[in-house]
Order: sequence, then C-alpha cells, then structure tokens
Amino acid sequence: MAEKKIEWTEQQRRAIEQRGSDVLVTASAGTGKTAVLSGRCVDIVSDKDICPDVWSILVLTFTDAAAEQMRRRIGEQLEAAVKGSGDRHLRYQLMLLAGADISTIHSFCKRLITEYFYKLGLDPTFRVIDADEQGLLKTEALEQTIEWAWEQGNLVQGLEQLFRRRDLRTNDGFLSKIIDVSDFLDGVIRRGQWYERAMVLAEAANPYASELAERQRQVVAERLRYIQSQLRHAQGLYEAEKSGGSWVDESEEKFVKPVERCIEFLEAGEWEKCAEEIRGFEKPRVNKPKELGESAGELVRRTVKKAVDGFDELRSLAILNPEYLEKVGGGVSLQTRVLVELVRKFDEFYGEAKREVNCLDFADLEHYALKLLVSEEASEDELKPSATALALREKYRYIFVDEYQDINAVQQAILNMLSAGGNDLYVGDVKQSIYAFRGAKPEIFLEHLKPASADPKRAPKGLRVDLNTNWRSVQGILDFVNEVFGRIMTAGFAKIDYDESARLRAAEEGTEGAGEAVVELHLIDKEESTKANAHYNSRQCQAAMVARRIRQMVGAETGKAEFKVFDKQAGGYGAVEYRDVVILMRSPAKRVDDYVEVLRLAGVPVSCESATGYFETTEISDCLSLLKVLDNVQRDIELAAVLRSPFFKVSDTELAKIKIHSRSEEGRKNFYECVAGYCESGPEAELNSKLKKVLEQIKRWRVLARRGDLGDLVWQIYRETGYLSFVSALPNGRARRANLLKLHERAIQFEGFASSRAGNLSLRRFVEF
Repeated sequence: MAEKKIEWTEQQRRAIEQRGSDVLVTASAGTGKTAVLSGRCVDIVSDKDICPDVWSILVLTFTDAAAEQMRRRIGEQLEAAVKGSGDRHLRYQLMLLAGADISTIHSFCKRLITEYFYKLGLDPTFRVIDADEQGLLKTEALEQTIEWAWEQGNLVQGLEQLFRRRDLRTNDGFLSKIIDVSDFLDGVIRRGQWYERAMVLAEAANPYASELAERQRQVVAERLRYIQSQLRHAQGLYEAEKSGGSWVDESEEKFVKPVERCIEFLEAGEWEKCAEEIRGFEKPRVNKPKELGESAGELVRRTVKKAVDGFDELRSLAILNPEYLEKVGGGVSLQTRVLVELVRKFDEFYGEAKREVNCLDFADLEHYALKLLVSEEASEDELKPSATALALREKYRYIFVDEYQDINAVQQAILNMLSAGGNDLYVGDVKQSIYAFRGAKPEIFLEHLKPASADPKRAPKGLRVDLNTNWRSVQGILDFVNEVFGRIMTAGFAKIDYDESARLRAAEEGTEGAGEAVVELHLIDKEESTKANAHYNSRQCQAAMVARRIRQMVGAETGKAEFKVFDKQAGGYGAVEYRDVVILMRSPAKRVDDYVEVLRLAGVPVSCESATGYFETTEISDCLSLLKVLDNVQRDIELAAVLRSPFFKVSDTELAKIKIHSRSEEGRKNFYECVAGYCESGPEAELNSKLKKVLEQIKRWRVLARRGDLGDLVWQIYRETGYLSFVSALPNGRARRANLLKLHERAIQFEGFASSRAGNLSLRRFVEF
C-alpha cells in the first residue's frame, strides 16, 4: 500500500520551507506543530547544500516523551520520503537518525558537560539527582545554614529581627523561603551578580533613588493598566446585556477616570502626582447595575469590585508612602541583608553536599552548560560565545525548539550562544504556558514575536507563522473555545490578544458534528441541591449529575448510544463507550475521591491514577507510621495508628482501655508509657499479653533498623506480617501491592544515595526522603 502523502496547509508549508530567517510558530493544541517541526527537519536534510546530514540539526524539547515522539515522527516522514523517491541520501539520513541530537534541553546540557567536563573541573562520573534526593539535600543544607548563622556574632541581631513572630518550620514555614529564593535564582543567569545587586539595594540610603524604585514604578504601572482592563471588561459585559445604558457613563466617572489619571501622570513622568492621586483615592461603594438581571448584574459588580479593591490596595505599597523609610526602612534593610546572606550560605552548603556525593541537579546542568558556552572575556551585561560555542555553531546548522513558551532565561542564554541566528525554529503557544512556578518565562516568546513578520519576503527578524487549523476537535467545540477566549484573552488582561490569527478552525477531515451544539453547560442550583440532598456535599451532587449524563451518552438505560466518535484504530466512527469519556478537573486533589465514589456507585466504570495521593493511601500511611515509631516510639499519634493498623489489630475499644488504665497511675504519660504500663499492671490478661508481643516485635524491628539495611527492614516487616498478601485481598489490591513494592524500592534507592553521606542513613531521614 502506498504511503499517504501529507497535504500541508499554507501556514504549515510556509513554516517548513522558509530559509534565511528564524521561524516562530504559534501553535495551539491539535494544529500539527509536531508534524511541522518534523516536516521542516526532513525538508532541510533533503538539501545537501544547506545541511549535510541529520546530525547537523539540534532538536530540543521539554520532556523525554516529546523527544521520543519527535524522533519517531521525523523517522516516519524520512521513511515516507525514501519510499516516494528512492533517494540514497535520505536513506542514509534514516540510518543516522538514531544518533541525532533530539532530546530534552537537560539531556543536551548533560551530554555537553560530560564531553567537556575537564573545562569545568567536574568528575565525569557525576549523576543527576531526582527531586526527592534534591529535597533531602536541601533540608540538610538548610539546617546547616541556620546553625551556622546563629554562630555568627554579626548576624545575631538581624536574625532576631528576621525570625521574630514568624513560623520557623523548615518544611512549609518561613525558613523554607530560603530554599524558595534559592530555587528562584536557578533561573537567574548570573547568581553572584544578583547577590551583589541585592546587597547594594538593601544598603541604599534612599532606595527610591535606585533602580529598584524604577522597577517598583513599573509594577505600579502594570497593575494600573490591568485594573483599567478589568473595568473596561466590566463595561463590555454591561454593553452586551444593555447597549446604551446610563451605567457606563457613571462607571467612567466614578471608577475609570481615577485610574486613567494615574496612568497619564506616569506616562508624563509625573510620579509624585500619580502617588498623590492613589493615596487620596476614596474607595467608592460598588453596586449592581439595576437595569441588569440578577446574574449579569452580579457578574459586573464583582468584576468592578475586584478592580476597585486592587486600586485601593496600591496605597499600601512602600514606594507610595513617604514615611516608609522613617518608620520601617532601616529594619527592613537589615532583615533583607540577613536573608540574602542566608541564601548565599545555603547555596554554599548545598553545593558542598552535591560535590560530596558527586551529583548535579537540573539547574546545575543548565548553569554549567552556559558556563561552557560563554566566553570568560564577556562583560557582566553582555554574554559572548566561547570557543566551544563557536565550534557547536559550526556543527549545528539548524536549531529547533518545541514548547518554546516554557523557556527560562538561562535556557534562552544557552540557545543564544549556540545559534548564529537566521536558522532557528521556535514552536510554542503562550496560552499553554503553565510552568511559571518553576521559572518559565513566556514573555521571552512574546518578545521574539513582536519584531517578527508574517510576510516570508520581509522577515529579517523572523517569520511569524500562526497555525490555527485544528485536526483534533469538531467545529462546534472550536466555536465555543473561540467565543470564550475571544472575550477573556486580551493584551492588557492576559498579555496576548486572541485575535483572528489565533481563532481555531476545524480541518476539512474529521469535522463531523460541525454546527451542532456539541458543548453543554449544566448549572446546579446549590441551595436547591443542598435541600434535596442534605446528606451529600456539593461535589458529590456534581458527580451524580456527571454520572447520570455519562450513562445517558453511552445508552446505559436505552441500549443505544447518543452519538458516535471517531476511532483511529478502526478507521471509522463507532458508538461512544465509557472508555471514550474523560473528566477534567482544575484541582483533582480534593475533589477526585468524591467523584470516583459516586461514579462507581452509579455503575460507571472509572479509572483514576490519582484518586488518593501515594503517601495518603492507607497501606503507605500504615508503613510510614510504623517506620516513624521504629525511629521514635514516643510519637503518640503514629503509635496509636500502628496499633490499630493491620500490623497489630488492636481495636479502638482496647486503645480506650489502655488510656483509661493509665489514668489510675500518677503523672501525665505519653501513649507509649501508657502501653508499657498496661503490660505491667493491666487487668485484662489477653490484652496484656497482646501488647507485650507488640512491644517485643517493635523492639526487634528497631534493632534491625539500627544494624541492618532499610530495604531488608521493610521486606522483613512485609514477610513477618503478611502485609503484602493482606492488601492484595482488598479492593484495588494489585495497585496497593504495587505501592508497597514501590516503597521497598525507595528504601533501597535511599540507601544507595545516603550511604555515601556519613550519619545520614537513618529512619528519620528516610521518612523525610
């Protein structure tokens, strides 16, 4: 059978065939971006004059799965091209593909560091630690940092001010912010320079005359423009319901003009007038437009109130309060200097810990790679390529980057050193950027898009190609998406306009259902639902509605499905089945258990990998409680949990008897002492004997924990208690058994990691790990 030739859209063809300039592709989900990237790769290697072989192309993604998919798709298109033309050169490229540089950015950085380790002074046998190991090392480094800080006489006063009235827990309290700041610096190109600038700004006699003040003014300007866009959005909502109403004029005078006056002052460089306007703002009452209905009026009111509250909150910013320096400026300056010093020392201890076990984390991979690629002669403000970078420029004639919206500043600097410009392809979608919490900066993509041109003949600063033909959804769904995004995505509100170039259109194939009402919106009256179902919470009521609708779709009652869906494997349409349905949630952690329970009760088969977090599952919780008790038997809650667990099967009534018996003895006791006391003088011989066996067992396991391996300890517990067999007989037994086996594997992994760090191979450290 002949291979079906890909029919490219005009947009896709433009991205594939453009030469002599960078290409920036904005591609929503389902618009064929992977096909375009692989198609451009094949198109380029087909021309020996511009690209000798596939090894001259560097393809970078953000996940291993995406990298393997990219390699497979390039291979498929190369194979199709070979079959169509019989070209020996293309057949040779297909052979070379296995060794082509198609990987994640971190994998590329690791290869680079391994090859040039001698220039960095690194041991080439280093390994990359995972997130759990990294967290353990950081916890240890944080403890070292705090101990070191209290020993420094010049820091004690600042530490007392910094820590006063703050939660000092290391896991999620104020001390964890030291780790958070360090994590933030992973995305900063020059870490040492940041420390120096932070100290200079903290010590400045008048911070309002520094560059920090200018940045703060920019923040105020950005917030003002955001507030303005919120108010304009509220007016648009009103106009959509009642065009020409009087409320718009009233809101213009009452809400919009104060904001716009501030913006005008800022644009004219009159900061003091802007600050005075904000400080003098008297927060008005925000009422519902009377001429609108209940729901529409409330939506407009809430939108305006949010904007007005945001404008009123600006007055609390330090830069808008002249008395700030006099009242708290000195104290804040001291605390800032101490915090910066703590972060600096934390980084030092963390770096030493990594060197001790010869490992790097993902941020290290990026920074060491950048160090290799930047010339030592480069200034602090301008990076210049090193000899290594120039050699790699000769090797990589073309660079392709997928998911470009997730790039960070360090990764972009690496690309800048690798690229000579004019031959790069960047593919991404700012609307899909969700990794800002880990340093991603979609603004980088937006900045590259600004000077780019949509005209292939006039694109010296890059060709912009917007892919908006969608092969994944029917037109009815796309119409709904376009309608919603067109209203909420504006440059002022979401930093990007959802304009005509972004609107999605269904491909000609697979558009069955176009024009139909394929999107349903179900509203549940919370009050009425609560009255009718007093014993159920709102999530369970929602889940019941979803379960009922799913059963209707698949025809559970009638025996006939409501509609058909396209089956790729069968190559045609078939009746919708349970396995065709997916439920998406904004935050499944607190909601999914209710849904799973209700769906199963309704007879809807459901599969959910995250119904309960791994560490919250009963079997893992039992094991961790036991390990905590073996580390320290004085832990009351964990000991009570272990006693009533399947390990020892002490009933709630028996636990109560233990506690009641302890009251007859003098002195306040922890629960372990209550158990030990019952073993000595408890009135019930059977319970007395049972508890003695429990304490003897715990004592034996504690000895094993001190003398043996953690992996052996965990397996011994499984074997002696028959716990693996017990959980296998419970509902979802296979998954529960797999969870326990995974815990055993983690114990072995921890031993391998911690054995090289003296004094750290303990149950307490393992539980933290």
